[in-house]
Amino acid sequence: MSIRLFLVVFATLSTSGCDLLGPSCVSRQDVGPVTVITGEVAPGQLVVHQVPYGTQGSQNDARLAWVGQSSPFGPRLRAYATRVACIDFRPPPANTGVCAILASAGWFEAGIASTLTVTHGRGNPEVLGSPPEYKIWLVNDSEQSARYTIDITYFFGPDC
Repeated sequence: MSIRLFLVVFATLSTSGCDLLGPSCVSRQDVGPVTVITGEVAPGQLVVHQVPYGTQGSQNDARLAWVGQSSPFGPRLRAYATRVACIDFRPPPANTGVCAILASAGWFEAGIASTLTVTHGRGNPEVLGSPPEYKIWLVNDSEQSARYTIDITYFFGPDC
């Protein structure tokens, strides 16, 4: 094998992220639990949960699931994240100031977005306060109650 071919192969393997000569992209990620919330929201109602921000990560991912979410005639839940100071939340489009939506998930005409991602980064207390926390508002736009689970984890590292 020529030196040139060897250098090309070496350069390819060392930058491919295949963990052959160094840590892979996935191995540099850190994911862990923050909290799990369960509850029920009545038809046409709104519930709110104040949650801590997992500061070990640069983002928190809140995975929303509810009973009947895959049914075409099931409950239609939407989740919205706001700052903690929001006390008079109204579903979009009328949200500004402390009630401005930081992230959303749930049932939409185009389908279900199951993850609500709140970014705060390490060392940005002006966004979510100190200690960092936020509110998740659940809106039930259907005529039936919905039992739900929100599993919140933190994430830190490169996107692979």
